[in-house]
Amino acid sequence: MQLRALLRDNDVCDVVSTLWMIMPGVREVWSFLTTFPVNKNGEGRSIQWRVDGDYVPDRVRFRLVESLVDDASDKLRGGLALDEEIELDSDGERMSSIESYVVSIEKVGQFTREQLEAMKSLWGLQDTCRNAVLCCTWLNSTVKPAVSDPASAGIIMGKILECWPYTSLVGFGFDLTYNNLFCFRDSAWLNDNAMRAFAVSKDAKNGTQPKATKSRISTSTLDKVGESVASHQFVLLPINFGGTHWGCLVVDRDTKVIKMYDSMGGKRNKKRLQKMAEEIRTGPLRDDSYEALEVTEPVQTNSDSCGVFVCRFFWTCVSSESPSDVSPAGITKLRWEMLHAVTKLRPR
Repeated sequence: MQLRALLRDNDVCDVVSTLWMIMPGVREVWSFLTTFPVNKNGEGRSIQWRVDGDYVPDRVRFRLVESLVDDASDKLRGGLALDEEIELDSDGERMSSIESYVVSIEKVGQFTREQLEAMKSLWGLQDTCRNAVLCCTWLNSTVKPAVSDPASAGIIMGKILECWPYTSLVGFGFDLTYNNLFCFRDSAWLNDNAMRAFAVSKDAKNGTQPKATKSRISTSTLDKVGESVASHQFVLLPINFGGTHWGCLVVDRDTKVIKMYDSMGGKRNKKRLQKMAEEIRTGPLRDDSYEALEVTEPVQTNSDSCGVFVCRFFWTCVSSESPSDVSPAGITKLRWEMLHAVTKLRPR
């Protein structure tokens, strides 16, 4: 498929809708977007929004720079659209706005709100494809020479390059797409879905139950912990501390222990984990015989692998086959094994 020929002379809105309709692979989308024209004018210029239901937009065959798109969108949300209520249709898509917003950017031109949203979508898609390419570069240059089965790394690299980045992966019990997995590469912070997907892969093999949670445990999560303990030996709880760090709790039903782990050993997070462990013990477990146990090793030595250390800790809790090497080379292999485990999970 030749995207340049297919989308030549299309308005930016049509470019976005066509890409989502045909869903080409990362390799082709990345090649197309890196050459899609960018108008670099307009930064620092006057931005004025108006409501104009009679405006007929020109065909726009380029993107504005992302920072300008963001500035214009922020100005709309802070002004004319401040009190706007967004209606969704039966498919969860935003319905057409009652008002037709048009922006005038000094010495650049006029654009509809929809055109700016399409530009933002293309920037987001390009960033996603960049992460995919970085992941594939890591697989090819770092993982393949370091593992005993380089062919598997090559197969996954091929899948990533040929897939639409928002293709769903089934069998996980929640919405997971390929773009959620690109963070398994070195020096990337694991996102919520990647953490949860790995926990599910351990659940499929070892009879665990993963429950994602933030630094405060909601009533619904506490209820789910109670339900899960009744049918699973282990309940895995990755804890997201303010979107900047991962810690975890593991409820071990058979030994009646709630394990607490923070790979950075922070005092504040230790207190948070202790409080959450107590909430679980006195809440859904209703069993005073459970003991809270702090695990202090291993400790991470970089700033981006906390999620990897949490996933390794989960692995050690449920299996004797977990990796023990947490050196930089060992973490690279661990990231690969996590990605491999997620991609080879079969629907149940």
